[in-house]
Amino acid sequence: MGILSSTLSMYLIIISKLTTTGRSQSQLNDNSTLPTVSNWNSFTLTEINGTDFNTSDTESSLLPPFWEEFCTLEETNQLLYSYHCYIDDSSSGKWNFSELRQYILRKDVKYSFNVHCHNGAKISLPVPGKAKNIIKLYVRDCVADDYYADYKNSDLDLLPDELEEYVLINVVRVIGVKSMLDSLQIKSADLPKNVVCGDDETLTIKTEQNETFQFIHDFINQDEATEMFGKVAADNIIDKRVSPHKCFYKNLRILNLSVTSTKNRYYASELTEQNVFPELRVLNMSNSDLYYIPGQLKNWWIYFKKLEYLDMSYNFIQDVIFPLDNERIWDKTVPILTFDFSHNNISRVSVRKFERIISNEKIFVKIDHNPINCSCTDEMKELLKYIKEIDWSSSKYHQYSYLRALKCEYPEYVRGRRLADLTFREINCEFELMPVTVALSVLLLFLIIFIVVILKYRREIRILFYTRFNIVLPCQLAELYEDKEFDAFVSYSNDDQEWVYNIFDENKHDRLEHLKFCMHHKDFVPGKTIFENIVKCIENSRHTVIVLSRNFLSSQFCLWEFQEAFQQSIVERKRHLVIILLEDIPDKDLPNDLRRCMKTFTYIKKDDKIFVDRLLYSLSFKVRVGKHKNNVHVNHGFDNLGEQHEGNDANRKDGVNGRINIIG
Repeated sequence: MGILSSTLSMYLIIISKLTTTGRSQSQLNDNSTLPTVSNWNSFTLTEINGTDFNTSDTESSLLPPFWEEFCTLEETNQLLYSYHCYIDDSSSGKWNFSELRQYILRKDVKYSFNVHCHNGAKISLPVPGKAKNIIKLYVRDCVADDYYADYKNSDLDLLPDELEEYVLINVVRVIGVKSMLDSLQIKSADLPKNVVCGDDETLTIKTEQNETFQFIHDFINQDEATEMFGKVAADNIIDKRVSPHKCFYKNLRILNLSVTSTKNRYYASELTEQNVFPELRVLNMSNSDLYYIPGQLKNWWIYFKKLEYLDMSYNFIQDVIFPLDNERIWDKTVPILTFDFSHNNISRVSVRKFERIISNEKIFVKIDHNPINCSCTDEMKELLKYIKEIDWSSSKYHQYSYLRALKCEYPEYVRGRRLADLTFREINCEFELMPVTVALSVLLLFLIIFIVVILKYRREIRILFYTRFNIVLPCQLAELYEDKEFDAFVSYSNDDQEWVYNIFDENKHDRLEHLKFCMHHKDFVPGKTIFENIVKCIENSRHTVIVLSRNFLSSQFCLWEFQEAFQQSIVERKRHLVIILLEDIPDKDLPNDLRRCMKTFTYIKKDDKIFVDRLLYSLSFKVRVGKHKNNVHVNHGFDNLGEQHEGNDANRKDGVNGRINIIG
């Protein structure tokens, strides 16, 4: 808590503030007459212990010179002098905590200060606000500078704990990024304990309500500041959570940390790991952009043994869930705790869950003023029945009778209606034939349209389900897996090589990167004849891709490659050939075998809108779980293959790794 909580909270907003334009902290001080922090660390233990006090002080000398211009004495007795300090434009920057601390150090009276700023007036207030002789400190609506002024001040440990009430409301902390980063690099073990904990032994009330931070970008090099922050933030979060300084707030009764959007994800751990609250009665975390109840607060009796009121209202909590083993608190001597979850986002109320809460006599849960959804559901019907049947005047249910007054927020036609007055008919929960008939008719119409679309585009649907979602639909023909060196041998004319290279070679489509293609310009073995290379490449490939064009038909080598691939299809008794049509060619211009293949095999046009999907579907091995379990490699997806198969040449076993999709 204290300075550790504040610095950790600032991590969430500092990055967005590094670009803030404005003056440096020193410039802010100069231009606003804010005095620099006094050099007060030369006092002695004799001065602190009070053996050298000047007992002849008069009322006018109880404050630093000229402070009576903005601070007036409101109440006094022999034990306490209460001052109200009104800071406006004329006195902005003159109220300086370090100057005050130094001046009253040797006084033999106790002080209470109520500081109220007008129109954004400035004061100097370092954390943790520790001084001798100050019993109460209230600050409201001020812009406070010198946040880290006491961060390295080891003399704070010489001061006794005296502050009992420390209340900050609507205070804006002005912090220079450079000074913050310099301070946060100090290890928590090297910090004075009083810098971390302040007056932890005497505080009874501690409030930091709507405390915000304004950052002054005083780094010359913004990139340097961002880089430095990343390193410091990561190291500091870990360092603070294992700090050797554990704060023991043995008298703290009220802790108010409400109205803030800077709580980090570790706020509950941070609050309970490094702090002890044996006497805490009220914990206020309302209006703090919280979306869930942390485990430390669900098991509050471990950390807050005397807590009586936990305020988490005005947040964004959607469900109230407590551990099932809450029975562990039955034998604990803890008071009844009120959980206030009013004004959150709780839209559903489960009778089963709430009965468990009601049966727990150690807690009372408030969920009024939440946007209850009264749509017709089994849960809502059960809740309405529950509300009407329970005897809310009984001792068990009396304090939860407010549930009857919960109001509907949705649907709009019952908005504002109390649950106790609501009927099944009003939320359309009674069975009516007409709505059912209409619903069935609409459903039947959509079903007919769906069947027509499925029948007409069944092949395209099968392809897209496989290539986009890795799903093999039923009725898919079984395939035998072959562990070959290449996924496909590409047969093409040199006149079409620009298009071929763009698809299959160096610039191939990113969704084909996981496939290994055999190309004659790079995979033919020198020293062997062209025919030997063609036969070897076709035999070592699971498919042969024919890039069909008029250029292809005019090449004898291309036609010979087709004949060899056609024979391989006959030998393997499977669809070995994959034909890509670059241009429309009349049937009469095709060789007989090629014409027969065009009628037997499904060819792919290069201008097809799902060209890559059709090609990928034709080249991939598709098998269901339970078949061919041995030597099977799993395809991890096709839409992000550029990431998943980066460097796959090093991981590919025989050039086939990542080609098989297993469907459960």
